[in-house]
Amino acid sequence: MFCRNCGTQRDPASRFCPSCGTATGSATPPQPSAVYPPTARLTRSRNSRVIAGVCSGLAEHYGWDLTITRLVLVLCVLFAGTGVLAYIIAWIVIPEAPYELLQPGVRY
Repeated sequence: MFCRNCGTQRDPASRFCPSCGTATGSATPPQPSAVYPPTARLTRSRNSRVIAGVCSGLAEHYGWDLTITRLVLVLCVLFAGTGVLAYIIAWIVIPEAPYELLQPGVRY
């Protein structure tokens, strides 16, 4: 392959010309390998809350089943005794989800 700017021969896999430094545009930039989209953040849910939305926020964020998440919390409260303290700390630390704007013409 040849550089469009200076005409020298270059490696097809390179992103820049070795003599003039012009970007070739042939190689694609590496894609980020994030598990979650950059806007996804842990928030307390407003939709399916019972007390403060901590369990539903965790279940929505990590893709867990809401019933199992609540059962794990109940088991932590009954057997370990730390579930209540952990829930209160999560209630304080995790921010509440923002309100969603309603779209005109859509029935809810």
